[in-house]
This record gives sequence, C-alpha cells and structure tokens, in this order.
Amino acid sequence: MMSTESVYMTRDGGHKRIAWSIVADSDTIYGFGRDMTAETEAAAALAASEATLRQSQKMESIGQLTGGVAHDFNNLLQVIGSNLQLLTKDVTGNDRGTRRIDNALEAVTRGARLVSQLLAFGRRQPLSPKVVNLGRLVREMDDILRRTLGEAIEIETVVAGDLWQTMVDPGNVENALLNLAINARDAMEGRGNLTIEVGNAFLDDHFAQTAHDVTPGQYVMLSVTDTGSGIARELLEKVFEPFFTTKPEGKGTGLGLSMVYGFVKQSGGNVKIYSELGHGTTIRLYLPRSIASEDDILTRDSGPISGGTETILVAEDDARVRESVIDMLKELGYQVLQAPDAQSALAIIESGVAVDLLFTDVIMPGQLKSTELVRMATERLPGLKVLFTSGYSENSIVHAGRLDPGVELLSKPYTREALARKVRHLLSASARPQTPQQAPPAAAVPKLTVLLCEDDAFIRMDTGEMLQDLGCTVTETSTAKAALAALQENSFDILMTDVGLPDMPGNRLATEARAIDPGLQVIFATGHSTVEGFAEDDRTCVLSKPYDSTALDACLRAMRKTVANLP
Repeated sequence: MMSTESVYMTRDGGHKRIAWSIVADSDTIYGFGRDMTAETEAAAALAASEATLRQSQKMESIGQLTGGVAHDFNNLLQVIGSNLQLLTKDVTGNDRGTRRIDNALEAVTRGARLVSQLLAFGRRQPLSPKVVNLGRLVREMDDILRRTLGEAIEIETVVAGDLWQTMVDPGNVENALLNLAINARDAMEGRGNLTIEVGNAFLDDHFAQTAHDVTPGQYVMLSVTDTGSGIARELLEKVFEPFFTTKPEGKGTGLGLSMVYGFVKQSGGNVKIYSELGHGTTIRLYLPRSIASEDDILTRDSGPISGGTETILVAEDDARVRESVIDMLKELGYQVLQAPDAQSALAIIESGVAVDLLFTDVIMPGQLKSTELVRMATERLPGLKVLFTSGYSENSIVHAGRLDPGVELLSKPYTREALARKVRHLLSASARPQTPQQAPPAAAVPKLTVLLCEDDAFIRMDTGEMLQDLGCTVTETSTAKAALAALQENSFDILMTDVGLPDMPGNRLATEARAIDPGLQVIFATGHSTVEGFAEDDRTCVLSKPYDSTALDACLRAMRKTVANLP
C-alpha cells in the first residue's frame, strides 16, 4: 500500500487537501481518498495558537523582569545624570573636566536607552498616541536622517497620495525609523541606497492567519529598504529577539529591532521583514488607520531653554532624586516646595500655599497614591498643572500600554533641558497673571518666631539651620528651664521641643509654656508617633524622628496658616 497527499483547487477558489491510500490487487489498483482539509487547518491553527501563547508568555516574562528593575534603575540614572549636569557649571573652562562629564552623561543616556528598548520589546513603555500623518512626520525627519546616515547614503522618500492618518506615538515612530535607518546604514557599510516608503495597506484574513496577533483591516505602512548585505533565511525569525544581532561583537546591543517590534505590536500593528543574502532587506511596519483629524504635535525644540518664577511642588520619595531635581528647578528660577510622599504633598496643598505645578513621582510609598493626590489636589486648586515622572508606571497612569487621557509624563531619567521645556510648556499653556487672592504678596506671609529646645548640640544646630532656611527667626535653648525663662522675657509663635529633655519632659514643658502663653503653638520632636497628654491639632504637631526639612516645612506651613488666621 502506498500513501500520498495532494492539494486541489475548488471551483470557488479554495483549496482541499486529500490523503490518498493506494492498493494494488492483481490487475486492479484501488485508490481511497480522505478529505484532510479540516484536520490540516485545525493542526495549523493549533500550532499557531501554541506559538502565540509562547510569544505571549515570553513577552509577559520580559515585561515583568524589565518593569521590576526599570523604576529603581532609572532612579539611579536620574540621580547620576542630574548631578552631572549640575556639576557642569563648576567645571566651566576646564576642558578635561567638561569632557569627562560629557562622557559620563553619554553613558547615562545609553543606559536609559537600554531600559527603554527592553520596555518597548516587553510592550511596557508608556505610549502617548496621536492622530498622525505619517508622510508628513517622515518628511520632517529628512534632515536628521541625512545627518545620521552620512553623505554616502542616498535617501529616497516616497509618500503615497491620499495617505490615511494613523493613531501612533510620534516620538516612538521617529525612534523606530531612526533605528531601522541606522541598521540599514550598518548593513550597507556606510554606502548605498535607502528607500523609505509610506502608503495605505489592507491586511486581509489570510495575512492575519499567517501572522501573530494581527487584526484584518486598514493600516498605514512604513517601509524601509536598503541595498545591504541581507540576512540569511534561517536568521529571519530571530532578528526581533532581544540581544540578537548579526553585527560584530561590541558593535550593537541587539535591541534596536526588538524595540521596533515591541512598539509596533503595542500600537496594534504588525512588522514584516523580507531579506535575501546579497540583495538587501525590507522591513515594513503596519500601523492602524485612524479616521480622525490630525492632531497638533509640538515640533522638536532645540532652542535655548527658559525657566520662570512660578512655584512648583516636587513630590518624590527618593531623597537623592528629590534633591537633584529641586536644585535643577531652582537654577531655572522657580520657587520649589518638596514632599517625600503623597500625604506630605497633600498637606502642603491644604495649607493654602500657592502652587502652580505639581511635579510628582508615579510610584511612592504610603497609603495615598499619587493618582489620588492629583485628584484631591486639583479639586482644591482647579488651575493646578500636573506633571508625572517615573522610571516605570504600568497600571498607574498607563493602561493598555497607553497614557491615560490628559496625563503629562516626563520619563526618568530626564535631562535638565527636557525638564525645563516640559515644565515651561505646561506652565505657559494657560499662563495668566495671579490675582492677590490667588497669591498673596510675600510681605503678607508671616515670619514665624520659633523657640527651639533641644539638648543635643548637633541636632539643635541642624534644626536651627533648617528653621532659618525655612524663613523662621530662631532662639535656641538646651534645657526646659532656659526655655521657660525665654518665654518669660519674649513672645514666640512656636515652641519646638524634644520630648526627652534632661531636666523636664517635653510634654510638661509644653504645658507650663502654654500656661505662660495660651496661644503658643507646639512642635514635639520625638521617636514615637504620639505624645502623652497632647493630640495633634491646628496648634500642635508631632514630628517623628528622624525628620527632614520637608516634614518640618509641612508642620510650619500648617502653623503659619493659623498664625495668619487664614481660612
């Protein structure tokens, strides 16, 4: 018996797969045919489903791994990059020092790019899609492409007429095109022809069945073709894998194409690659069509940066990041308030102080989340501008891979220039003169007089300096006896006392002090969360040790509000 399979075309243009069993009996040959079409299609569908599942599991694993380290790693890069930029002015005129700082900043940029590319492949980067005319965007990139690729690469751009719009993140499209162009340049060894095409495309059911995770329909195609060395057929399925590269060791990370692939898939599109050894490569990106009108997109700003005099509240739990961003904002001329968590930031908002922009990290410890902080803050200050920042923000302000509507995000690590432009853009979008009701003149803000009682000389000195930096007039004492004597001679707005004084407990000192001055406000500095005999109210604040200037500032703001009889 002999077995074979044949494929036949049906009248309606379809295909049938028949399995034949052939048996010879004397002078007669018997053939039995069995329709295998449904069985074959089911097996192919199962194989495709298994491949899709494996790909999905791989994406999830890479996404979880990258997301787990992205936040902390980008915070580290932010601290390094910010301090290097702040240090730049200190080495002005020192060519050697400037060169070393520039090299270090370039390394920070490369580190940030690696994290971004991994997030892109894992489809975890925050996208901000706009309705874009892809042809216009590609033409606007002509200058940067020519500068990047060099004069020996001939670039031809072909844009179809009546081009559809597409819904896509324009910044990521630019990065994807730049990555493809650089790969093409390397494949052509710096000399050859690069063709960029943009046109309309329709992906049918057959295409969707042969590709992973593709919906049939209308797309806008961006194609990049080079005349380079090409890629071997057996390597084509691997080129989008992270860290896979055909370049010599040390010449590439293997993340450029994986970033392109992840970004396009996250945008609801598809990527196809066609290549032949010795004949070049074509990569086509299919991005979903949009029937909406084109959005206004900010042009790339390369001019001088500018600052301002507005007040910015920085909410950031990482002390090193917080310190560096505050220094950068102050250098730009802004008035800066700071908070280590969302609850402290809300306390500052509720104190009545004028705030023009809230610059908050997305992920911070504590029961109050940053998104809730923003909701409550904007309810109290309807004109407040909000700018989020994060090294990784999945499921906080990013859902289904896209930034929530109306959300502004500055991803870490960011440069001083990026920070300056983003902040200035937000503040200028609805800039208007503040009325006296919105921002009282500085003279109307009371300068608090504080009696500080602390027996530890170093703590007393540090706290005294913090109070002075926060605009207070400070009288320092080391014992309760000396504090009571000072109260007999002078009046103070606030008594700030350690609870564990050598000659008298701090709570007893506060009781006797209020007997002298019933209106005296009290700040207790303690290692505990409560002080016996006292409850926190608008005249009493418990400051847990160790505390920083942010926590102290929050106490003072609440008390300044009471002193000024503000509502």
